[in-house]
Amino acid sequence: MAMHSMDLRRLKNVVALAKYGSFAQAAEAVHLSQPAFSRSIQSLEEDLGVDLFNRGQRKITLTAYGKLVVSRGERMLAEVASLKRDVGRMRAHEFGEVAIGLGPIPVAVLFETILSRITREHPGIRTRVEITHWQNLLKLLEADELDFFIGDTRELVSGDRLVIDTLPEFRIGMYARRNHPALSIQPISPSDLLRFSLGSFKLPDISLAEFTQWLEFEGDPKALFTVQCDDLRALERVAIRSDLIVVGPQLSFREATENQLLVEIELTTPLSMTTHMGVVRLRDRMLAPGAELLIGMAFEALTDGPGEFPPLPAVRPA
Repeated sequence: MAMHSMDLRRLKNVVALAKYGSFAQAAEAVHLSQPAFSRSIQSLEEDLGVDLFNRGQRKITLTAYGKLVVSRGERMLAEVASLKRDVGRMRAHEFGEVAIGLGPIPVAVLFETILSRITREHPGIRTRVEITHWQNLLKLLEADELDFFIGDTRELVSGDRLVIDTLPEFRIGMYARRNHPALSIQPISPSDLLRFSLGSFKLPDISLAEFTQWLEFEGDPKALFTVQCDDLRALERVAIRSDLIVVGPQLSFREATENQLLVEIELTTPLSMTTHMGVVRLRDRMLAPGAELLIGMAFEALTDGPGEFPPLPAVRPA
């Protein structure tokens, strides 16, 4: 078989036929006439000396050889697309643009810090930020809409597709305004906290199960929180102005606790939950220099490096 015989165009056609299971639909998807599309498939089969598809059924299906070719072909096509994108970036000098994603906790503890620093030290880098849960961020990453994202990684694992760089863990606690009624009965048991209004960001399923077990809460988890909001800064301000007790990482409320606007509640049974943040990127995708800079700044900010946390606007206690 000549080196050129299994070219990318014919591989793309084979992958399309495997996806649609119909010559007519696959031909339309790759913008070929059906006769030309059929000849492309047949010529590749002749070059390989094997049948790639079973044609005697209602829907076209893959043979064992076809499954092998499609599996390898999809990876080859993805690599070529990645190569074209990276070369295009280099030619167009687009390394100054970075698209990142942040989950609720990273937004609260990193957003202002790393964005302030990158803007101050590298004003030529353009940064676009998507803020949502890790499930949505993963979809955006796989669609080539993000260079990387920082989010909860408890339900993600490194593998052939993903690289996950784990960030330092931070303890999660319960916080209330100064003079909150719960502070008069410290230390307070987890179950007694249910007498008060609770607020939290949307906890991952694993964390929610841990939290409800710790509280000895047997009801519907949806009814547990009076306020649920992924903006931890907004939750902080609500807690300062009301009797809401908020759940979150110590680092998120650092400024408010230092200024005694919020107080961590002393508990009879400590809450043993921690953050599980990580930097998530695609293994086969080259990071732009700007993306590498931002990742480095995130690690430095969480390990008391050069990136200091900026002060929050002053908020008067209720």
